[in-house]
Amino acid sequence: MDDTEFDTRLDRVKRTSDVVNALPKQLQADAFAYLLGSAVTTETIPGPEVTLDVASTTTPAVDANSNPARKARRRNGSKAPKSVAHDTQIELFPAGKQSFKDFAIEKAPASMNERYAVAVYWILRVAELPTASVAQVMSCFMTADWRLPSDPVNAGSQSRKAGYLSSAKSEDLQVSSIGVNLVRSDLPRAKTKS
Repeated sequence: MDDTEFDTRLDRVKRTSDVVNALPKQLQADAFAYLLGSAVTTETIPGPEVTLDVASTTTPAVDANSNPARKARRRNGSKAPKSVAHDTQIELFPAGKQSFKDFAIEKAPASMNERYAVAVYWILRVAELPTASVAQVMSCFMTADWRLPSDPVNAGSQSRKAGYLSSAKSEDLQVSSIGVNLVRSDLPRAKTKS
C-alpha cells in the first residue's frame, strides 16, 4: 500500500468517525458495525431520525443470517451463552421457613460455585421442593442480589466439577455430600485477619 492509498483510507476512517460520533449514543455501535460491513441489529430507538450518508464506503454489508452455522458463534469461535429466565413461581419467602435471602446472608458464600450450592441446598432442603432447576437458582441469585453468571447452565456444571453438585442437569440439580457439608458446616467461612 503506497502513501496515497494509506492517506485516502485514513481520511475515510476520520470522516466515518466524525459521522458516527455525531449520532446519538444508542446508534453509534450499529452505525460503526454497518460502516465496517458487519450485521446491524434493528431496534427502534425513540428520538430524532438520523440519516447516514454511506455512499463513500466500499465495504458491503454482510448478512449474519446468510450462514446459519455462523449465527450461534462468537468471533472467538465459542458458542454464545444460553440465557435462562428465572422462575417466577418459586416462593423464596415461604411461611414457617427461613427465607432464601436470610439463608444467603447467614451462609455468605464467596464464589459462584458456593453460591450455586447454597441455592440448590436451600431449594431442596429448606424449601423442600421436589426438584431444583437452573431457573429457580437464578431466582435465588436475583433475590440475594448476587451477580448472575453469564452462562447459568455452565455455572451449574462448574459447581458440579467443584464437587458441590452431584447432578448439573438444568431441570434436576442435586447437591452432593460435599455440597451438603459445605453449606451445613463450612459456611460462613472464618474471616482471616489481615
